[in-house]
Amino acid sequence: MAETIDIPKVLEVSELNIKSIVQANLYRYWLQLKADRALPNWQDFDPCAVRESLPDIMLYDAYEDGNFFVCITGENCRENLGIPSKRSPLEDIFPARVLGDVKSRLTHVLDSAKPHLVQKTMSWKVEAAPEEQKRAYTVLFLPFRIDHPQIKLKILNSIYFHR
Repeated sequence: MAETIDIPKVLEVSELNIKSIVQANLYRYWLQLKADRALPNWQDFDPCAVRESLPDIMLYDAYEDGNFFVCITGENCRENLGIPSKRSPLEDIFPARVLGDVKSRLTHVLDSAKPHLVQKTMSWKVEAAPEEQKRAYTVLFLPFRIDHPQIKLKILNSIYFHR
């Protein structure tokens, strides 16, 4: 089982810091939808425009009361991270050891209403190999405005595993 072991590194959200072409394209698309507004509208989002990013995304509903639900999970997130595809509260999706970090990142995006970029490293052991395995990854969080009585934002996150 994979787990985060190091302190996450928060990066300025800019194309220079986004190493994945897929994430950079998603960020450019978000900026295009945003235009001169504070946030883009979720109703304007067209998944076909960023089709290559869909396997690596998770979509969250951020409620006014501070609760979060995972509502869509891309294929790679389901297969590689074991995250189910059904709509569920964070507490039902993430193990306790990472739940606090995930919730704090989503709360930051909810409170700031700005994109957020984080670089982390996972570490795990498998029985077949005695040495510890490590893999760096970057998570890009993009907030969207939504007209809904209880949901304050939609937050799209994209996960990129470094090679």
